[in-house]
This record gives sequence, structure tokens and C-alpha cells, in this order.
Amino acid sequence: MLLIIAMDQIRFIIITVMLVTLAAMSGARSSIYEDEATLYTDIVSRSPNKARPHNNLGDALKKAGRFEEAGTHFERALALQPGYPDALNNLATIYNNSGRREEALQLLSQALSLDPGHLQARYNLAIAFYERGMPGEASQQYAIIIELAPHSKEAAFARKMLSMIRQ
Repeated sequence: MLLIIAMDQIRFIIITVMLVTLAAMSGARSSIYEDEATLYTDIVSRSPNKARPHNNLGDALKKAGRFEEAGTHFERALALQPGYPDALNNLATIYNNSGRREEALQLLSQALSLDPGHLQARYNLAIAFYERGMPGEASQQYAIIIELAPHSKEAAFARKMLSMIRQ
């Protein structure tokens, strides 16, 4: 009986120590998860030679309005994986917004040549065409978006744009 009580106490102590250790580890990591950029900065520091973490960090920085830094990470992602459609699309948005419009069109075309079903690249290409006064090219892209993902928010926007272009 005494042995059973001692075993229960040992189990209790072991479980308590494990829970306290896990709680401390969780608390230490929580500062890393305060926002997306901080999280992906940590991931990039652990995997500096992988394209996806750089692309994800760039996307988080872009959302935070840190466009120059975002562009650097998209470029790094492409240096690591030249045919990465997500990074091509994301870098194109940075280039387009900074006035490098022709380079943006080239990147979007490259992304779509690698992945014709890349909805965001096609959406961004349609907008780029429309902004450049090329409604025919924009209409073609909007029609493809509707065909690719008829129930998406991009398709809803594409329908509105097509209606407006046709007026």
C-alpha cells in the first residue's frame, strides 16, 4: 500500500514537472508568434535556404506595408527557386506598385506560364492590363478567372469588371 502511494506521488511529480516545462517553453515561444512577420522571420532564420519561408515572410511584410523589405524576400525566394509562381506573383505586385510595371507584367506572365491555374497571378495580370488601358486583354483574363474559380471573390470581381468593360 505504501508502495502504491509512493508511485502515485512520483507520477504526480513527473506530470507536474512536464506540464511546467511545457508551459515555460510555450511562453518563451509566444513572443515569436506576436505577428506574422515575427513568426516568419524566425522561420527564415531557421531555414534561410528555403524559398517558401522567404516568400511567406515577404507576404507578411507586404501586408504590414513594408514593401521594400518584402521585395527583398521575394527576390531571395526566386534566387533559391527561380520557377516559384507565388514568389513571382508577389514580387510582381511590389514591382507594379513601385512603378516597375513592365517587369511586373513579365513576372506575372512567367508565373502563369509555370502555373496557368494560379488565380492570384491571373487576377493581378487582369488588373495590370486594365490599369494600362488594355481592356481586351483584361477581359480575357477576367473570363479565365471566372472559368477557373467561378465561386471565388476574384470571380465576383471579374464579373463586375467585365460588365463595366462591356458598357
